[in-house]
Amino acid sequence: MSSGNGALPQEQQPAAGGQSIVDEAAAVLAQRYGTDLAALRVERLVVGVFFVGVKLNNGHAGVAYTPPDLVRSAGRRILKGTSPTVRGMAAEMVMQGDFPHPFAEVIRLATLNALSAPFFAQHLYPAGCGEDLSGMGSLFRDRRVCMVGAIIPLLKRLRELRPTSVSIIDHKQETRAEAEADFGTFMPTEQTAFALARCQTAVFTGAAIANGSIEQLIAQVPDDAAIAVVGPTAGFVPEPLFRRHVALVGTSVVTNSDRALELLAEGGGGYRLFTSCVRKINLLNAPRLQQLGLMPTHR
Repeated sequence: MSSGNGALPQEQQPAAGGQSIVDEAAAVLAQRYGTDLAALRVERLVVGVFFVGVKLNNGHAGVAYTPPDLVRSAGRRILKGTSPTVRGMAAEMVMQGDFPHPFAEVIRLATLNALSAPFFAQHLYPAGCGEDLSGMGSLFRDRRVCMVGAIIPLLKRLRELRPTSVSIIDHKQETRAEAEADFGTFMPTEQTAFALARCQTAVFTGAAIANGSIEQLIAQVPDDAAIAVVGPTAGFVPEPLFRRHVALVGTSVVTNSDRALELLAEGGGGYRLFTSCVRKINLLNAPRLQQLGLMPTHR
């Protein structure tokens, strides 16, 4: 497995034509691992209620959000046929999505995250302030914020960070009361393009990656606005997001693989993971933050 120091040249290259963010992440990892990738296999898979977890035979694990729509459609597919056993499958096959499975895309994301974990340990990417997005106050202070996917802990902190306004767009109407009780105005999903077009900072959760809407959302953000992508699902190498001018990726790495998969097998969600076996990290796209005048002076 190759290694290096500092930011990588390809981070500043334009996005590959026609490739999705997930496909680009797979290509980056294939290049980074080289021939070492052939030795890696899936040791364990857990398809949980809220997250999918994958542990590789090198001990690293990754998790990814399971969209409710996927759960509903997968249920019909499961009843109609059989799926291959993923345990023991080559990581390269899973990484490329070359296998039929009702949860193939989320399993692929979790595998990409597991494969990316060693590179975060090598400190190849500039790290941000604090353990979550609220440590980057420059992204919010005196700015119009649009959050697609309500992040309740962040909303609780926004009063202190004093943004000009906060628009919240979330398909889950049950989160509306809790979100607005903290800070912000809930907007209907039909106004997503309008809200993003006038924002100065856009925050997207990893669910947008899992449900395939991330590229469309990024395209609706003004060129001079800051973009942050947040959540465990975004735990893959950040070059594809950085190429699309994402300024910060707030994600996580699994610190105890077996514990994480046990929690998911019992129906555990993000809060239980973060309190026991997952560590939050902020990955900075330093050139983009500098371009926007938002690079923190102290890290």
